[in-house]
Amino acid sequence: MINFRKAGLLIGTLVIPALIFVFLKLFATNHYDLPYYHPEVNADGSVVVNNGDTLFYTVPEISLKKPDSSAGNVVFGQGKVTVAGYLPETCDDSCKLLVNQLERLSVLRENIQNLKFLTICQKWNTGDTDYPQGINTPGWDVLTGSKAEIDSVLQKVLKLQTKIAGSKTNSLESKLVLIDANGHVRGYYNGADSEETDRLMAEIKILDYEKKSN
Repeated sequence: MINFRKAGLLIGTLVIPALIFVFLKLFATNHYDLPYYHPEVNADGSVVVNNGDTLFYTVPEISLKKPDSSAGNVVFGQGKVTVAGYLPETCDDSCKLLVNQLERLSVLRENIQNLKFLTICQKWNTGDTDYPQGINTPGWDVLTGSKAEIDSVLQKVLKLQTKIAGSKTNSLESKLVLIDANGHVRGYYNGADSEETDRLMAEIKILDYEKKSN
């Protein structure tokens, strides 16, 4: 009787957790899965699928100028998670809120080695105290260019014009985009809002965890 009881306990210990895992895997919603944006489409407008998987837009290399006017290139993916955004030439109140949130985000680099930042400015003013601390240092690229060049990058490359349902703002000047280690867009955020920044910080950590798990 004692052996049967021990066997029953052993079976329960092994089987019940397995059944719970299978149930959660099949029926529960994983709230930690971040969405992918911009599926690839064919000429007829149909979504491109490869081996049953939807293919998504990969952010291409950006070629503009560095603050010292030399040629500057930023490549996405390659194992690096990137937070990209724009800072206007004149930093008003909304811009200053964005700067504060960027400084909060930059602290994550201390523990997340594969995190980098990209800030695009129409004009770089050397010594400007409105810039976030740590900008234009290794791991935080700055690119500049003409208004036409920057508009093209923001709208066609980073796709910051994307409308996000429920977003507190869709302004290009305060929007940040999260690009994963494979170069795919995983989120858009109002960088001037502290709650949106909290969400971005959490989702950066999720991508970092996914990368370490894989």
